[in-house]
Amino acid sequence: MMSAQPVIDSSIRARIQRTPLFSAWSEGAFVALLEQSRMRQLDLGEVLFHEGEDARAFYFLLAGEVDLITLGAGGREKIVEIIQVDDLFAEAVAFLGGRYPVQAAAGLASTVVEIPFAPFMATLQGHQELMPQMLARLSMRLHYLIKELRHLSTESANQRVASYLLDFCPAGGESVEICLPAKKAAVAARLGLTPETFSRVLGRLRKAGLLRVDKRNLHIPDPQALRRWADSS
Repeated sequence: MMSAQPVIDSSIRARIQRTPLFSAWSEGAFVALLEQSRMRQLDLGEVLFHEGEDARAFYFLLAGEVDLITLGAGGREKIVEIIQVDDLFAEAVAFLGGRYPVQAAAGLASTVVEIPFAPFMATLQGHQELMPQMLARLSMRLHYLIKELRHLSTESANQRVASYLLDFCPAGGESVEICLPAKKAAVAARLGLTPETFSRVLGRLRKAGLLRVDKRNLHIPDPQALRRWADSS
């Protein structure tokens, strides 16, 4: 069951202040905002907010995993994003007002910091110099969502999985070890695939020597070869 804890210590404040959204905030304004925020504990599968619910806060993920979910064709749930530790989410709703456009549910037992919109917006109105940074972050989110829409609407299953894995690879082409941020079924849903299709694509990559799999741990020996495979699929 979701529970609240009012105290946010200095180490947690430092993690939140490192996010692009808050990095330019003065210490005084930032501390004052977090004094009005609170921590929440979520059990596995527990809903943090529902799609269409009145939006009063946004969140920072301290531990665990949160899935953003919407209803797809035929009323089936679709994971549109898997939120990772140290990510902010639902912050864009502060500028749009109204209601949450998706549902947020805990993919694992999780801890979040709930940051209320009202004092956040009041601070921005009193510090206009922060607005360009807010607009830049929203622009980045828009570009990300456009990219994701293109992936889901035009790419094959092979290309979706390869593109997703390549997003974890740093520039330079060196081999990389990654851990999937969620269970395979959740990642498959995130990519608009069935778990069976996702597993088949991983199997193809293993047979091609492009991937080694140990549960959620993956080794990509040659990201450039993986990219060429995706381009030819």
